[in-house]
Amino acid sequence: MAKNKSSSKKLISVLLIAITAFIASFILMIFEPIQILELKYYDQLFEWRGPLDVSDSPIVLVAISQEADEEIAQKYPWPTSIHAKLVENLNRADAKVIAFDVIFDNPDQYDPKNDTLFAETLKRYENVILAGELQRNSTELSDQISTMFPIPVLTANNPNQVALVRVHPDLDGAVRSYRFGQKYQGQNYYRLSLEALRQYAGIPYEDIDQIGPNPGSDYFTFGPYRILRDGANSFLINYYGPEGTFPEVSYEEVIDDSAYTTVFESDLGFDVNSFDDPDIGHLNLETFKDKIVIVGATMPLLKDFYATPFANEGNNARPGYQLHANALQTILDSNYIDRFRGWYTLMIMLFFCFVVTLANRFLSANFGVLVSLVLGAGYFGITYWAFIQHNILMVLAGPLLAVTVTQMGMVSYEYYVEQKEKRRIKGMFSSYVSPDLVNQMIESGEEPQLGGEETYMTAFFSDIVSFSTFSEQLEAKELVQIINEYLSAMTDILNERGGTLDKYIGDAIVAFFGSPVYLEDHAYQACISSQLMHKELARLREKWKKDGRPEIVSNMQHRLGMNTGTMVTGNMGSTRRFNYTIMGDNVNLAARCESGAKQYGIFTMVTESTKLEAEKFGDDCVFRQLDHIVVKGRSKPVKVFEIVGLKEDADQQLLECIGLYEEGLQHYLDQDWEKALSKFNKSGKLERYTQNPSGIFVERCEFMKKNPPIGEWNGVFVMESK
Repeated sequence: MAKNKSSSKKLISVLLIAITAFIASFILMIFEPIQILELKYYDQLFEWRGPLDVSDSPIVLVAISQEADEEIAQKYPWPTSIHAKLVENLNRADAKVIAFDVIFDNPDQYDPKNDTLFAETLKRYENVILAGELQRNSTELSDQISTMFPIPVLTANNPNQVALVRVHPDLDGAVRSYRFGQKYQGQNYYRLSLEALRQYAGIPYEDIDQIGPNPGSDYFTFGPYRILRDGANSFLINYYGPEGTFPEVSYEEVIDDSAYTTVFESDLGFDVNSFDDPDIGHLNLETFKDKIVIVGATMPLLKDFYATPFANEGNNARPGYQLHANALQTILDSNYIDRFRGWYTLMIMLFFCFVVTLANRFLSANFGVLVSLVLGAGYFGITYWAFIQHNILMVLAGPLLAVTVTQMGMVSYEYYVEQKEKRRIKGMFSSYVSPDLVNQMIESGEEPQLGGEETYMTAFFSDIVSFSTFSEQLEAKELVQIINEYLSAMTDILNERGGTLDKYIGDAIVAFFGSPVYLEDHAYQACISSQLMHKELARLREKWKKDGRPEIVSNMQHRLGMNTGTMVTGNMGSTRRFNYTIMGDNVNLAARCESGAKQYGIFTMVTESTKLEAEKFGDDCVFRQLDHIVVKGRSKPVKVFEIVGLKEDADQQLLECIGLYEEGLQHYLDQDWEKALSKFNKSGKLERYTQNPSGIFVERCEFMKKNPPIGEWNGVFVMESK
């Protein structure tokens, strides 16, 4: 049952994460920076594919170039009679269509007769397409469309309809699509490439679709050509290569016949005639025979340049008439780019989201990353293959975002689950061991094992005074409440100061400082903890007194013992059940300090090693030397000290008492019993408790006077009890 519930929770989490990742990746996909990256990838596909062959193309470009402007006597804009000559020569060369990517919307600035001559030429040959444009003028009050068409004398004499030449860049400024045209006052106006193709193929307007959306077809019918729509009014240009892909002739070479003298010929003194020279002229070479000639500007001054997918040298934009040429060639070859349908892309994204989520959730994070990499790389390869081999443009950003966002979402989710598990483990174990140990267990990611190591640290023991009396006088429920309150308060202090709780033995606390996490000032922290515990117990006594607890409770005392040295720490026990604990002779010595404190009437006793180690890191504790003893079970003597309190709490009486006591102890060690008695009697009057170290040494001095030591005596006292 539990297993089914866990599997159900996993499936629900997979569903939620996958759907959330799908929605997030979809939203990211429509952000402008992501769309621009998608467009750049589209451009890169063209670069990887490389140029296509146009050797059989009927398109030739004539450039209104900087060189032409230098060879023609008049500066641009040239007299329209020059364009008339261009049309005449191109027709002499049997050009089939002549399309101008230039708008003649201003009268000739030299002589109105030039416009008349140009108009007569248009009427005579009937194969010229003139450019124009429809401009939208939007204000807060109106939205109007105005025309930028050739002057009336030209439109009136040209049997062909004006063609629109404006291009429409994408978000990043590059031109990738080509519109069919625009409807104005009930009339369909087509783009330059389509009008040139209509003239070239002799397509009547009746065989051309109306401008606008056609929900019933993915194609725009243009006579015998079916143009694959990308939008309602556009198709994608399949660029054939960078600038220079199509044959390009400079304007002056076309008009330079025997009847026209260029600036170069004038300076040279004889004719070159690049158009009708019998050997090298374009007429003889049939450069324009049966061709579609597109005339456009390449002069920088005219600023008719656009960025395209194919990067030119130096990433320079290319002349606008080349865009018309590429669009026209795309139609001539029916070499359309088909955009992968949006619904298919969304299905792929959703599929990727589920696959990545399932891989992470039911297998492993590493396997999930591997699956993400395989999906991403595989899909990238498919998009490359689809474009290079089949002219199918697939969206790259969406599916890759789906993989990335899902993987990141799974990593975040697993991190959340891991943190939740860590909190659960902390909650389970923090009551038993130090939070630092819990953190170490969690961070290591390893199962606890049996074993130990020697560590220099401080062992800590505490015990409630006369606890057996508590058990006799209190009911079990009340006893448990008091002990739990006491142990909770004391353990909190231990943990706050970096200590590790080893175990509770009834009312007793066994703890240590300096392991499992290294603590440089372990002895200092242990000593400070002992005094904070005394202060906390004093607070508890006041509370219990106000709560009406029995007198034995409101007078509770506890004794603490500490020792610093090398001890064995680690997981000890059986293979099935073990505990992180401490062992060794120095641990036993700490326990003897706790029990031995009773004999001196004090509440905190530490060894000399603990005192010296603590004083390396601070002097907040006030120590006094108690004795030089051999505890039960040991043969080696050790100096022991009392921690009488924190320096901030010590008053003059206490300090004076310690001073007199330590002077008496020195006389005691010198076997000057009278002086020692004098000092101990004085210090005894200043002691805080009835049973105290001064009283103990008064009794010892009286005994020593009657029974002086024989031979060498070092002042060591052998404790006969624990």
